[in-house]
Amino acid sequence: MNWDSIVAGLAVAGVNGALALAVIRWGWGKGMQVFMIAFFGGMIARFIAVAVLSVVVLKWIGVHAESYFVALIAAYVLFLVFEIFYVLKLQGRSKR
Repeated sequence: MNWDSIVAGLAVAGVNGALALAVIRWGWGKGMQVFMIAFFGGMIARFIAVAVLSVVVLKWIGVHAESYFVALIAAYVLFLVFEIFYVLKLQGRSKR
C-alpha cells in the first residue's frame, strides 16, 4: 500500500464526482431532455477523462497500481451513491 497512490486515486475520483455534481446542478432545471443529454454525455466524457488521467498517473507519475485502483473504485462508488442521493433530494424538492 502506497499513500501517494491512494491520494491520487481519491483525487481523480473527487474531480470526477465534482464534475458530476456540477452537471447535475446545471442541467436540473433545464428540462428532462437537456438534463439527460448533459448527464449521459457528461458521463461518457468523465469516463474518458478518468481513463486518461489513470494512464497519466500510472505511466508518468508511477504510482502503485493496486493501491490507486482500490482507492479510485472505492471513492468512485461512494461519489455515485452521493450523486443518487443528491438527485433524489433535488427531485423531492421540485415536487413541493
